[in-house]
Amino acid sequence: MKRPLISVIITAYNRREFIRDAVNSVINSVLPEDEYEIIVVKNFKDEYVDNIVEKTGGKSIIANLVTVGAMIALGINAAMGDIVTFLDDDMYLPNRLSIIKRIFKSAPSLIYYHNNAITINETGSIIRDELVESTNIYNSIIAYNYEDKLDILKRYGLGLGLRLSSIAVKGSFIKRWVNIIKYFPELQDVIVFLLALIDEGAIIHDPRPLTYYRVSSTSASSVRAIVNPINRFNRAVRINARHALARHMLVTLAKKSGLSKYIKYDEATIIGGIYGNWGRWLSKAVIDLLMCGSIKCIGSAMFGLTYLISPWLAKRLVYLYYTRVFNAWGLRY
Repeated sequence: MKRPLISVIITAYNRREFIRDAVNSVINSVLPEDEYEIIVVKNFKDEYVDNIVEKTGGKSIIANLVTVGAMIALGINAAMGDIVTFLDDDMYLPNRLSIIKRIFKSAPSLIYYHNNAITINETGSIIRDELVESTNIYNSIIAYNYEDKLDILKRYGLGLGLRLSSIAVKGSFIKRWVNIIKYFPELQDVIVFLLALIDEGAIIHDPRPLTYYRVSSTSASSVRAIVNPINRFNRAVRINARHALARHMLVTLAKKSGLSKYIKYDEATIIGGIYGNWGRWLSKAVIDLLMCGSIKCIGSAMFGLTYLISPWLAKRLVYLYYTRVFNAWGLRY
């Protein structure tokens, strides 16, 4: 089989509403089918999507991973293309992949490409979104070295790093950083942009709107449905900070428990590994935690039992922990 030029990574966790739209927007591309591959990473089966992906020679990966970062990392590791680009609830315009091909071919040092977006709602109708309109950048930008990149960051802030479905990167670049990306459950777009700033290689912003960016109440990000742009951004930052701190604590606990092999997975899997590894680690953890006499310790042991009974419920509790009751545990950032 011919190696694909572009790998399109589509992720979905319990969100079936828009994944078919995302896949269809790729196969409706004007780029020939043998020049791209579709990699779908999701935690459910969808016969329509799976059949399409199989027919086009792509990969459909079923993974019960909670965080988007872990899912994206799985897709990156599976990608064969020289160029990698992303999708979740969004869609591409038909000419996006062909434009990406042409630009990367014309700029051998290019590692990061970003384009503007058109906002759509749940039904696919074009709408006006204040945040998207204010963060689209309507002039061409290119930076080849650190000085140029720093100047762009000073002038535009994170504008060139918003909306993952507007980003395409060189495969060799993103694979170098995949172990960093998987640690962040939110704001992967900003993380990828910042990594491109510190790495060697050029970055380009294309002012053409080549991505349909969907705003809905069931989007992958818990912040998309917040109307006020400032509140939306602030909440995204808070959630990401909480995730990062919590994951750091979980990784530390995994190392101390002799379960370092679980560090490469998402947060809930780390917890499950610590408390559910053939039962013996759970019993040890319960004894150790009860001896410390802390409500937090007892709660952690109870969570471990929950994981053994229902991993899905445990992972939902992880999400609730991050977004609702984080401060109740006395954690600050």
